Amino acid sequence: MAKSPNALSLETGMLAFARSVQITEGLFYATNAAKPDLRTPIEVLEKGVRGQSSQDKAKNPGLSNPQSVEYAIVPQGHDGVRLEFSVRFMPLSLRPHACNNTDVGAAYERLADAYRTRGGYSTLALLYVWNIANARFAWRNRFQSDAMTVTVRLGAETLVFDPFRLSLETPATRDDLSAALVTGDGATIDALIAGVAGGLSNESDAGYVVKVAWDAAMEPAQEVFPSQEYVREEKADKQLSRVFAKLPTFYAGRELQQASMHSQKIGAALRHIDIWHGSDAHDGPVAVNPYGGVQETSAVLRDPKSKRSFYDLRAKAEVLISGLENPTLDGEISGDAHFVMANLIRGGVFGASSKKAEANG
Repeated sequence: MAKSPNALSLETGMLAFARSVQITEGLFYATNAAKPDLRTPIEVLEKGVRGQSSQDKAKNPGLSNPQSVEYAIVPQGHDGVRLEFSVRFMPLSLRPHACNNTDVGAAYERLADAYRTRGGYSTLALLYVWNIANARFAWRNRFQSDAMTVTVRLGAETLVFDPFRLSLETPATRDDLSAALVTGDGATIDALIAGVAGGLSNESDAGYVVKVAWDAAMEPAQEVFPSQEYVREEKADKQLSRVFAKLPTFYAGRELQQASMHSQKIGAALRHIDIWHGSDAHDGPVAVNPYGGVQETSAVLRDPKSKRSFYDLRAKAEVLISGLENPTLDGEISGDAHFVMANLIRGGVFGASSKKAEANG
């Protein structure tokens, strides 16, 4: 049965939102504490190793398994690693990028406007800043060092955080971020959070840019872990069993392949802000996605049975929008509204199934 013409709906057959958090590819450099100006691109190299067959039902169990792999290490004469990237926060969640229903498009604009009016973007901005300051984006590399900092440059201002003062599981408050500062002050933290929130919600602006650098003490020849490439079978190099992400660059008169971190992998770290999933199967935040999937464990925290997926929640358009436009006495925005808006910021294709589209007229 089709819905009443006056009923609010966020469902239609063709719907897409552009990604609001644009991240550059991350680049790895080797550094030297005694020579701050020394910055050498970390090169992806190849080596042959003689492993041992150890997988279940191996063809030659326990026997040698020669293979070639790519690797990246801190070169001699250096005692640290830097990972650099920049992030632009843009107001692309305020309305659909593509939508085949004007009423549905207007409903999304109404949702975003109410969310902005209630200060919801500031809540998400604090969570994004937390995941920058705690160096989650370094992934496995974060556990390779006992001393590190995250430098955030916002215009002429600079903040330097000690990631070890921040939890990866419990979201940081503004005061927590201030306590983790090595360089900078609380006023600049406020400016950073406000800048990110404004970049996500100020439609008259082209966005808000921050430059990020992670610096960690590491030993010469210590291994560094860039992103690992997923190579389709038809494009696979049969000689290599591990392929790292890399970008060509010129250094010291020659071209080399510089180790890199995929923008998607950095983005997955920054959007570890779903603290509203309510699942007992997983503690702490997970990356925002419609079904609450956790790649490391294959858990799905918001599967359709939970009735808490993005699609289940956006089906309750009246509840979402009226909850923002008519706040309760405590004034709190619901976790469901935060989650839905975080998915729109993430971006993607969110069209309803053909049956739902027909039911919504």
